[in-house]
Amino acid sequence: MKKMPSGKLNKILNNKTQGSSELTALLNKYFLSFQSSTSEIINSIKLAKSKLIHFHGVISYLNELEYILKEKSIEEFVIYLREFSKREDEKVEIIFKKIYPKLSKMRSIITLSRSGTVLSLLKLWHRKKNKELKIVICESRPIYEGRLAAIDLVKEGIKVEVITDAMMGIYLSQVNAAIIGADSVLKNGNVVNKVGSKALALFCRESQKPFYVIATRSKFSDRSSFKPKNENPYEVWNKKEEKVMVSNFYFEEVDKKLITKIFTE
Repeated sequence: MKKMPSGKLNKILNNKTQGSSELTALLNKYFLSFQSSTSEIINSIKLAKSKLIHFHGVISYLNELEYILKEKSIEEFVIYLREFSKREDEKVEIIFKKIYPKLSKMRSIITLSRSGTVLSLLKLWHRKKNKELKIVICESRPIYEGRLAAIDLVKEGIKVEVITDAMMGIYLSQVNAAIIGADSVLKNGNVVNKVGSKALALFCRESQKPFYVIATRSKFSDRSSFKPKNENPYEVWNKKEEKVMVSNFYFEEVDKKLITKIFTE
């Protein structure tokens, strides 16, 4: 048997620039890349769950893997992994069909961070319905996932403009709507997503622009509360100043009253 490539797994678990759907895709590719004992696979799943606890879509996927390994055969486990990408593509197609009536007359939207589901939807929109589509992307500090999203979209021939997070209020007059992803949708209907999402929602309300959230069913949680985690302060400011306290929160909660609509499959 080939030994579990733990280095590859650790690289995925320490990836801070990709969203829940993309991390799930990387994990799925990882589990397909080796053959090992069921116990080793289960240990890897448990490690991933402990490291990626804030990504509800990832946790749902890992829970499903645990169930298959416990209740079904290893052959069915492999089949599930092999069909994963096709199922995810179908979910995006379904979401796009639901949201497109709202988007059909729009020419530009604003977003932030790097949601794999949102990126897939924007590419689909551009490819099938609107070659003139323009996307404004907040760079999403401190680790700049928005810049990475911009590079991804430009490769597809989509017009993109990157702005600082603090500029989002200025640009609301230049776009038709905001579309973001979700790391999780809480039981109370609130959405947890990258910091800046709530500010964008508030700007949309003030500017009377739609604020849409795209989330697959795997993102829907049975939790009713969210507690932000303070990450490495040196990502914000890598200089030691004894009298300066630096905070670095990746995620925040957006109240459902600020959300125009959540679209899912």
